[in-house]
Amino acid sequence: MFNTLPLRAIAFQFIFLLVAIAIEGLILYRFLSIEHKTSMQYSATVNLLSTFVGWLVFFAVQPFIPINVKLELISYFFFERFYTNFWQSGVAPNLVLALLGIFMGTFLIELKGLELLEFALGKNEKKAKEEIEKVGRFRGRKNRVIGIKTNDKTYALLVANACSFSVILILLLARFLDQTRFSVL
Repeated sequence: MFNTLPLRAIAFQFIFLLVAIAIEGLILYRFLSIEHKTSMQYSATVNLLSTFVGWLVFFAVQPFIPINVKLELISYFFFERFYTNFWQSGVAPNLVLALLGIFMGTFLIELKGLELLEFALGKNEKKAKEEIEKVGRFRGRKNRVIGIKTNDKTYALLVANACSFSVILILLLARFLDQTRFSVL
């Protein structure tokens, strides 16, 4: 049973979760002006929720994934390399679209998770009476003033997700380049 368990993939998932929690917690702390401990707890909760839901979605969608993509995923998870030449196999453009969908899905899950967490903790009752949305203004094309409604929580979570996804992408790229460097030698 343990022969087929992708321990490296699990370890990297754990490392990426720690990186995402640390980065997103710091950004939530800065943007939302909440305590450091609270921001880390929020970040850990919504990241664990989004990871859990993400894996559930992956296992639900898995039967509908084309066989060539399945081979690439299995090869990458278990053997840490791609089955075929990744860039010539035609999987790369679909992967970019999938990653964009994963980013948006993760953002929406974390946003709803944060709202549910605040509701469960009773923190949303105070803010429900106040107006959460602010109107930011900037000059448009013909010096018109255009109002944009922003929500501090939504913006903070979007920036936090963008930063954590960027750092994780850089880590994956460094790992991929390190593996290809050693495979050439």
